[in-house]
Amino acid sequence: MSHLSELENRLSIRPIGDLYDSTISTENVYYIKFPYYSSLEDIPNIDTIISDLNSFIERVNDNATIAILSSPVFIANFLSQLTNKAFFKLWIGVKLKNPYSITKKQLPQHHAALAVITRYKDALRHAKTRIAYTFCPFCEKTTKDYGGKKHLYHEYGTIMSDVWRDIAIDYKNDELIVNRLCDIFGISPYKTLNYIDLTKKYLSLDYNSAVNTNTYINKVEFFSYKGNTTSTIINDDCLKVLKELPSNSVDFCFADPPYNVDKKYDCCDDDVDIIEYFDWCDKWLSELARIIKPGKTVAVLNIPQWAIRHFKCLNKLLKFQDWIIWEGLSVPVRMIMPAHYSVICFTKEQANDLPFYNLEHSLLEIKSINTYKEFYCIRNSCIKKRKKENIEDKTQVTNLWWDIHRLKHNSQRVDHPTQLPPVFMERLISIFTKEGDLVLDPFNGSGTTSLCAEMLGRKYFGIELSPKYYDIAIQRHQELQMGINPFGKRIETPEAKNSAVRRLKKQKYEVDKKTLQLEVKRISQLINSTPTRDDVIAYSQYPIKYYDDYFINWGEVTAAVRTTGMQNVENKKDYDLKVKKQNDK
Repeated sequence: MSHLSELENRLSIRPIGDLYDSTISTENVYYIKFPYYSSLEDIPNIDTIISDLNSFIERVNDNATIAILSSPVFIANFLSQLTNKAFFKLWIGVKLKNPYSITKKQLPQHHAALAVITRYKDALRHAKTRIAYTFCPFCEKTTKDYGGKKHLYHEYGTIMSDVWRDIAIDYKNDELIVNRLCDIFGISPYKTLNYIDLTKKYLSLDYNSAVNTNTYINKVEFFSYKGNTTSTIINDDCLKVLKELPSNSVDFCFADPPYNVDKKYDCCDDDVDIIEYFDWCDKWLSELARIIKPGKTVAVLNIPQWAIRHFKCLNKLLKFQDWIIWEGLSVPVRMIMPAHYSVICFTKEQANDLPFYNLEHSLLEIKSINTYKEFYCIRNSCIKKRKKENIEDKTQVTNLWWDIHRLKHNSQRVDHPTQLPPVFMERLISIFTKEGDLVLDPFNGSGTTSLCAEMLGRKYFGIELSPKYYDIAIQRHQELQMGINPFGKRIETPEAKNSAVRRLKKQKYEVDKKTLQLEVKRISQLINSTPTRDDVIAYSQYPIKYYDDYFINWGEVTAAVRTTGMQNVENKKDYDLKVKKQNDK
């Protein structure tokens, strides 16, 4: 088994004929499977399907949970029209066993979308579920090097995230999903997983979307901003500047906007009324749709919930191209941890073939569009041995990205709270553009997009509202032109933070944090409960000052108490033996 759930009772499975079945039960879970549609044009009578699906959801009990499997384009379209009597909870990316390419106008398709919605408004109710550790196929050690934090993790695996890569389906056979849902929702009052398979009823139309893109070449306009046609960054409001740009003049538009989640930007309110936020988003999205060249791509990065709303706007203006899942967290730590971001891609009219499929790439482009094969570890020792033994451990990227993680260390950051890792932008630019193309970013921030564009031989046009971030970007471009790596390690600690968690001061540790956390675990076993600060003062052999100064909060102090620790699971052979013993009990 690839997962372990702390369930009360495993759900039984009951097939249901269709959405109109009169035997709908009241307190159960529903799993509805639609075909995997590659484009909206493939979906027969989509408005009727969505209407029927919403009607079904409105008829089930107020405690019901509904999981719906299909392609990203279908799920996004449905969720953008979800009945107000239901609540969207999760977008789960489920890995497809064999990535497939229908056309060179999009990346190889590597995931299906599983939407989880409920009739109740509260947080999603489910059994705590862990995903088994994965192991490098070469060195047979855990894929991730947990280093000095092994005592903080469970002996079986990590908490389940909203990207399921530990299983893979061929779509026709979804038994693994069914089994997982039976365990995840095996809690009271649920008893049954009602399974509705609609793949035969709503077959794809197999729409042939091949169009000669040269038809649109005469619509392209010459890019110029106030007479300036060279690469530049503008310190101004993006809506004001975008309106002054010519239509059909940009080769690639990328937007990573403020998410309205109360990040502390220099001069931007990131906590406004949600209606006001989306009204603002629709305005700059409409401008991006206007200025993009026919056949070229607008890519927008956001959390899945907001990406659905952006989809709704862009779907009226452009043609859907792709939905990329970026699994941005290295390890999930909460109940079904939201671990991924969505990159929604749209084109004006029919998409051109992606430069990604071009056989001639620069070394930086090749590095960007190649990834280590899934589950290979990135320990230097293992990489060197694989190289020495000529192990083929690289493959071309698909639309499921697992190998790029958010910037974690202050040494990699400048004074901006939400920097993207440069390899992320290098990959996007390499996939969607060729040398000499113009890349536009209306939220250029500290310059990651424009810097990567310059490094890859593209022209760039960045817009940034904050004078502070604008100055940082200009300085980094100057570093690049002097031969200095603008993404290299920095000595100074940035003031900006990516989260509300306080930053610890730089200090010398008299006792390492692992020792202190294991000491707290010892105390917990002594008093048979999670220790309070007073308990630690009373029973610890170390001064309370260490706990106060070395940890962000008391939750971090007691982190080792809440789990078993990774004991004898670093090696695959030992781990398999341990799991076998657990299953035999």
